[in-house]
Amino acid sequence: MARSKIRSKTRSSPECESEGVEAGDAQAESGESRLFSLEEVSKISGLAPRTIRYYQTKKLLPRTIKDPKDGRVARYDAEHVERLRLIGELHDRGLKLPAIRELLDSSDPQARVSDWLGLNETLGGSWSGDAPRILSRIELDELLASTPPGTLGTLEGRDMVVRQGDSWLVRNPALFELTLNLVASDIAIDLVLDAGDILQKHLSQASTELIDLFVSALDQGFGGGAEPGPLVQSMRPVAGDAARMIFARELERAIQVLLADTKRLS
Repeated sequence: MARSKIRSKTRSSPECESEGVEAGDAQAESGESRLFSLEEVSKISGLAPRTIRYYQTKKLLPRTIKDPKDGRVARYDAEHVERLRLIGELHDRGLKLPAIRELLDSSDPQARVSDWLGLNETLGGSWSGDAPRILSRIELDELLASTPPGTLGTLEGRDMVVRQGDSWLVRNPALFELTLNLVASDIAIDLVLDAGDILQKHLSQASTELIDLFVSALDQGFGGGAEPGPLVQSMRPVAGDAARMIFARELERAIQVLLADTKRLS
């Protein structure tokens, strides 16, 4: 369901005016809203009829309109077409249908979706600056050249690399290469990956709590009423630096505790 496909067709008024439309022409002449059949809406939106019906069952679309000439026939109007465009826009951004329905289920869905899309532009994207990467078999073999046999299978088992046909998706290239460098230095791969799991587990919880703190602070007027976008942008470098400093300090603390525990060291 490509957003561009939906947009291009909804913007093409000549196409909309030329598709099968004797009833629509009569309505246009009388000043009434143009009504579309399911097949016409399918062509305009680029969505299969079964997909449009599915959205109806999930209550993502307004109720259909009874044909003025035959009340047994369901028709669609410009509001349905626009709603399908919004659904495509949100779906392309990664939202699942329940979240889309929640956004659209308001008195002014257009404004609410617009707000969400603006916030998504500001907050979304990669905070690590390390976008996922697709590797060919040759590229992957070059990276694995200095690692023991079985390394690829272990990495696949931990979802650090995902096979996609004849290629492999690396979700975090920098972390992937760091892992391979450690393994090439004769550090057991299970030890490296277990250490990564520990970090991910605790940092995931910390990230969730930090977002909760940020939302709560905005609700209470943090930032003097400033828009959240600029605040978040200013926090991006601070977040990375603060995390490194706090983690380094906590490692120092844990090492001192270990060194003081002579019984454990023995």
